[in-house]
Amino acid sequence: MQVESDHLSPVEKEYRFDNWRRNNNIQLFLLDLDDTLCDTQSVFNRQISLACNYLANNSPLLENNVWEKEIRSINDIYFEQYGVNPNRWNQVVDTLSNKYLLHFQVASYVKEIFQDIYTTPLQFKVGAKEGLDFFKKTDTPMAIVTHANKDWTWRKYNWLGLNKYLDWNDVYIVDENGHKTPQSWQSALNYFKIKANNCAVVGDSPRSDINPATSIGIRHSFFVKNPNSWSIHKQEVPKETILIDNLSDILIYTL
Repeated sequence: MQVESDHLSPVEKEYRFDNWRRNNNIQLFLLDLDDTLCDTQSVFNRQISLACNYLANNSPLLENNVWEKEIRSINDIYFEQYGVNPNRWNQVVDTLSNKYLLHFQVASYVKEIFQDIYTTPLQFKVGAKEGLDFFKKTDTPMAIVTHANKDWTWRKYNWLGLNKYLDWNDVYIVDENGHKTPQSWQSALNYFKIKANNCAVVGDSPRSDINPATSIGIRHSFFVKNPNSWSIHKQEVPKETILIDNLSDILIYTL
């Protein structure tokens, strides 16, 4: 339950949060990375927009908004097959190329636009750094569970300076060719040598984070709301799930 916390001093907030964590025997916070800690979706959206603009100008069979609808629809299909593997964008472009007979050079350049996603430095989501700072100040153990590949995750780790908050060994990477399932969350628990009832999970995806994590017994879950999230991730969450706007909101709901 949310309480008014503005009147509390920083020390009181830390004390109450620490009490909440100890009373609930929370020994580890498991954090999603993309669009929970860092703003990944805006980079995808920007590159999709660039690709649509380029296609509309260089292969004007469709208007910009129709190209976008096509790209997002085909991407959703390949996401199911290939997970978050960056190579799925090549499959997306090849499908467009076959369907609309794109010139080789046009298709090649669009592929480059999408691959730029993975070399574009990412920024913290609003409230994420403040939440991590609070966790660090209160000596709250934390780890990351992500299904991006090792190279891209390593870049994010360095772009965001996450070494300030946790060791690289505290980043658990699920197979990029799959999805975060109950089995993969259980494998993360096994990796960190911890039981489900001693964890809390924070994520922005009901499908990949909240629902599979709670299904294996993680009792405390915090869902970072995003009304513009990918349609493939939209599901209902358990009623016990606490809805937050960003990571720093957690302390409000645990006072």
